[in-house]
Amino acid sequence: MPTTRTAIAATAATLSLTLAAGAAQKLAATVAHPDFDVPGAGNTQIVNFPDVGPVNAVGMTALWIGVVADKENGIAPWSLDLDAIVTPPSGALSINWNPVGGEVSYADYPLQDFSPALASAVPSAGNWTFAWDSVGPPWVAGLRDVRMHLTTTVPDVAQVFTGSVASGPTWSRPFSIVGISGLGPVVYSGIEFRVTESGGYTITSTVPSGNNFLAIYKDSFNSTQPLTNLFDYDVGNGPTPPAGTSVISAMLFEGETYYLINAQFSASQPGQPFTNNIVGPGAFVAPCPGDMTGDSTVDVDDLNEVLANFGTAGPMGDANNDLTVDVDDLNEVLANFGNSCATTPNAVP
Repeated sequence: MPTTRTAIAATAATLSLTLAAGAAQKLAATVAHPDFDVPGAGNTQIVNFPDVGPVNAVGMTALWIGVVADKENGIAPWSLDLDAIVTPPSGALSINWNPVGGEVSYADYPLQDFSPALASAVPSAGNWTFAWDSVGPPWVAGLRDVRMHLTTTVPDVAQVFTGSVASGPTWSRPFSIVGISGLGPVVYSGIEFRVTESGGYTITSTVPSGNNFLAIYKDSFNSTQPLTNLFDYDVGNGPTPPAGTSVISAMLFEGETYYLINAQFSASQPGQPFTNNIVGPGAFVAPCPGDMTGDSTVDVDDLNEVLANFGTAGPMGDANNDLTVDVDDLNEVLANFGNSCATTPNAVP
């Protein structure tokens, strides 16, 4: 996919990278699943996973659509969420996954989410039961291009990035997933990155006072088209999380390019310094085309990653992010073979 880029003010700098005991969730298995709808009465889906050893949680990537909804021109009511009770094949230790995706508006919305972890690991192989419900009025949510995931607990990798939106380029930031805020234009700052391990990541952004805004884009970012490729955001204006704190939790995948954007909340509030704390199974690093293993080098290990997943729907081994691991992915690795890239995220020029 062609990448459209505009200048991102890159005052962010890595302060630390640490490994610690924790409950980061690393991708263990992915299976494609048929599209399905979730009415107010609920819908139970069975997902058969292969044996990948003990696992601790689940995840889902899909496109959310409003099949039946009072859309009111696509803007109101504010949100419609999903939840699920997930039962492993063993039948014990069900996961209460609520909400799935957080606030979801009536526009098409890409979900890349992961569940809370079980208290202890369970076998992966067999039929997992997902009892889905729509949260909100009795409308019908649709999930399309569904991929279900299993994750396993690994030590946390923690990073801290700092920057400021006191000055720099401006944009009109998103207002929910469907519209543009009238509080701008406001200053923004961001980084382009990939991750070294696929799995669940949590980004907590804080400012000293007032309100906050944080967003993630996938594949490309263009400040003049703030809704294009936006797949998650959080408005830190309280009460949960408290004002000044924005939190995004999402499944992120090796080989995909992301953009993390901090923004001044409104033109009437001063731009402030921000601190982004990132916790997940791997690190944020600079994009590196063809690097499937996240080690910032394109070599035989990346070829083996593609070959090991050849013929699957990814995300493992899917170098060009077209949901198919095929000869095009081999060509992507070969075209960049021998390249090395920066190990820390950097600004888009």
